[in-house]
Amino acid sequence: MDVGAIVTVWNPTADDPPSKDVQELAAHWSPSSVLDVGCGTGRNLAPFDRPGCALYGFDRDLDAVKVARSRFERHKGDAISIWQADLRTYEAEQTFDLVLCYGVLHFLLRLERLQAYAKLKSWVAPGGLISVVMFNAVTPIPDDLRSLMPEAPSDSQEILTAFEEWSIIRHRSYTYEDSHNAGTTRHTHSIDRLQARKPTEAPT
Repeated sequence: MDVGAIVTVWNPTADDPPSKDVQELAAHWSPSSVLDVGCGTGRNLAPFDRPGCALYGFDRDLDAVKVARSRFERHKGDAISIWQADLRTYEAEQTFDLVLCYGVLHFLLRLERLQAYAKLKSWVAPGGLISVVMFNAVTPIPDDLRSLMPEAPSDSQEILTAFEEWSIIRHRSYTYEDSHNAGTTRHTHSIDRLQARKPTEAPT
């Protein structure tokens, strides 16, 4: 990402490893289907690329989609489909055992994000899991990213409220530092990591 440039998408590079919590999920669970919303280059789908698991992912960044497709040219699982789409307009026609959404929701306006929560929840099969990672504004959004995240959640309460009827498996909220452009750009972020299980029956 070039600081000062007009940026409309922001994806990790193809060399970035899968998130540690995704690796942990894959080590202890074998879902039959995984959807990665905002899949980027496919790094978080990679740990589930094995027999018995169908992989699905979409991203609005066509260049990232092309990289993800090439990553899985020797796909080991039951099926794979990666396509270009935008969470704000896409409608899924099936449900999935596991839905991942990493680094997407904080880019949306608040109303768009509330609508996105409802979509994401509807795409998880009963008894399935969702794993979400997004920034919040407990630590102010860095100046060079503010135009990308004009209405990031003010704190953790928004995501906890969105999934209050689900079983929260894990939730962490913390501050960390990262760097970009070979370490020349540094940011401090507040972040939420949430994993939740969908009820097997609709609440009464």
